[in-house]
Amino acid sequence: MSSRDNCETIASQLWPYLDGILPDSEKDRVVSHLEECLTCASHLDFASSFLDAVHKASFPEAEFETIRARVMRALNEEGFAAQT
Repeated sequence: MSSRDNCETIASQLWPYLDGILPDSEKDRVVSHLEECLTCASHLDFASSFLDAVHKASFPEAEFETIRARVMRALNEEGFAAQT
């Protein structure tokens, strides 16, 4: 696997990693990669900061769902498929 492919794989696992739902075997691989790859580590920093900001924001439930739908639509338009 090329370095770029490896980074793309790690990037696709950052959100599940931050959500604590990544299997331990994958989590170890992500952590190991992040220790050596500044680019991917910066993506993790962004994702973590984004989640912190979302958690600190106070939205009414209906407004939250509207924002969530907009974010998911934008991600899909950029080629990031939702993971199930």
